[in-house]
Amino acid sequence: MGFEDVALSRELGEREPPPVPRADAAADEDVRLIAAVARRDRRSFERLYTKYAHRVFRFAFRLSRDQSKSEEVVNDVMLEIWKSAAEFGGRSAPSTWIFGIARHRTLNALRGRTLYIGDSDEAAEVADPAPSPEERVDGGRIRERLQAALERLSTEQREVIELAFVEGLNYRQIAAIAKCPENTVKTRMFHARKKLEPLLTRLLGEGDQS
Repeated sequence: MGFEDVALSRELGEREPPPVPRADAAADEDVRLIAAVARRDRRSFERLYTKYAHRVFRFAFRLSRDQSKSEEVVNDVMLEIWKSAAEFGGRSAPSTWIFGIARHRTLNALRGRTLYIGDSDEAAEVADPAPSPEERVDGGRIRERLQAALERLSTEQREVIELAFVEGLNYRQIAAIAKCPENTVKTRMFHARKKLEPLLTRLLGEGDQS
């Protein structure tokens, strides 16, 4: 289809959030790194920073569209990890714990402002090849429609969409981050998708024709 917005639309319309993942080597490594950070191991902190700083920035930037505030969120989150690593008890996945901190810090930074669901690759370090004039026009129209539809959702519904379909988290992980029951997350997702369904149907049809 060629457009990130249509791709996101297709995922919203067709794909459920991923199932609960099994523990893997990456998660195990994160647990070891956090434990080392709790012992004030600076090299482990640097490795954890390298793994998560960019993801935290992208998460905050997609919600805020504010580069300066997103950079502040990264600094705040990593400082909190350094200070609170000893409190991580392994009751959740390391990524769930870190994104929980990121969510709290982002909401604090944006208190009183409207959250924004941005393009999935808008904060990427390396820009995609420049689209043609026709692609820019069509992509702009799709983006405007999708953004307008997302803005009709409540903040809680938009957050669920962001965490599920952009960050790839499952219902249990989202519930842990949002500090609400899993059934609440499912209800928010249900109502969000019902509100988006008419637009998604049109966008998917247009994407298949492109």
